[in-house]
Amino acid sequence: MKDARMSNSYLDKVREVRDTLNTVGNGFCLQKWRHETLYLHMGDNHSCYHPRPQRIPLEEIAENPSALHNTKWKKQQRKIMLEGGRPEECYYCWNVENLPGENFSDRMFHNASTWIDAKSETEMVKSLPWDQDYNPYFLEVSFGNGCNFKCGYCCPQASSLWEQEIRDHGNYDISYNQYGIDYLKTTKVYKDDEDNPYVDAFWKWWPDLKKDLRVLRLTGGEALINPNTMKLFKEIESGDDTQHLELNINSNMGVSNNRVQRLSDSVKNLLDKKKIKDFKMYTSLEAWGPQAEYMRRGLNQDLWLKNVETFLETVPDVSISIMCTYNILCVASFRPFLEKILELRKKWNVNPYQNRIMFDTPYLKEPPHWMINLLPKEEFGRYIDSDLQYIQNNIAEPGLVHGFQEQEYEKLKRVRNYFYQGGPRIDDKLIENGRKDFYKFFTEYDKRSVGLGLLELFPEYKDFYYMCKEINDAN
Repeated sequence: MKDARMSNSYLDKVREVRDTLNTVGNGFCLQKWRHETLYLHMGDNHSCYHPRPQRIPLEEIAENPSALHNTKWKKQQRKIMLEGGRPEECYYCWNVENLPGENFSDRMFHNASTWIDAKSETEMVKSLPWDQDYNPYFLEVSFGNGCNFKCGYCCPQASSLWEQEIRDHGNYDISYNQYGIDYLKTTKVYKDDEDNPYVDAFWKWWPDLKKDLRVLRLTGGEALINPNTMKLFKEIESGDDTQHLELNINSNMGVSNNRVQRLSDSVKNLLDKKKIKDFKMYTSLEAWGPQAEYMRRGLNQDLWLKNVETFLETVPDVSISIMCTYNILCVASFRPFLEKILELRKKWNVNPYQNRIMFDTPYLKEPPHWMINLLPKEEFGRYIDSDLQYIQNNIAEPGLVHGFQEQEYEKLKRVRNYFYQGGPRIDDKLIENGRKDFYKFFTEYDKRSVGLGLLELFPEYKDFYYMCKEINDAN
């Protein structure tokens, strides 16, 4: 059997980046300075997916549009890192790094990205005042929550269809309720056709921002149905100072094929005219077939595949990355997805040194009733162990791309380690409440969904479902 860790070139780089960051402290992460995600329809931001979003004060952006990124809160978190501390909001990475043995967190993976030089950036950040303003190198921006999907673990803040469902049918009766819309009582959510001071601040910041940006990633909601997406395309096509820019889009690839074809043609045009340096398409999936459609209500698997292949056919040499939100239902249904990855790589990786089909496996940490840690380890651990072995058995030779890659093995391995070992936040109370919510949520979810239900599509979960019911009924 081939050892997935035979080629260490990539992991050696990650280790080198880790050691560079740790010269400042074992909580230091350049994402706080050079990486940003903006939810402009709500006025929220965070430095990566893992910390919860923070509200951007309107008074700060009125004075300084770059406060979309450089908020006073963000600067305080940077100060903690520069002083050797570990901000509490970044616990996702601390959970991984605190596990026994050598484990690679996203603090290490993300700072080993091609768009940032960890060594030079670390030296610069250390030399400047902690409250210095920075432009991000990597910016992900959501202009609105308009979406044609209702993914099961999503929420009204990120999906207009979820918002409508809760308005029509009410909240789910669960202890951790990210699905309720009570936040609307205290939070203004701007519609696509409304005047939005956060969007206004973005366009004021854009002339300066674009000079430093290396990667710009558009997300949603569904980015392909938001009018600001095409406005940005037109700004880039008619402007300058973006030749160095890598443009990315997050799309569920569930829109019409005609819309995907128009996008593909626009991307090809920008690349041909050298208006941008590169383009990447990101989409999301974590199972295959009816199981995937159950997790992501609104998904049509056949349309998704058609749209993916339309894009790959129209825009040569550009890749698609599949983001797998590895959740409780993935555990027993992930193998067909892995098999599909190999099938797509065999078809589209015509150049054996260019990988056009990529995927990542971050584990879901909220809401708790979708967490993998709720599952009995002995019964369900065998699925993750088997999938990890499957990846290991199909590791590509170094430099080739038809098989799996070493980092894909390592990333699923960390999911496995977290499943078995958990962390300080995975306590008995969280597990008990999560299991009660699992029963209540999926019972109601099936009532509000069209088609087959949980136990028909995931029979492996029958005993677990009824165990959760007993826990719920006993309290």
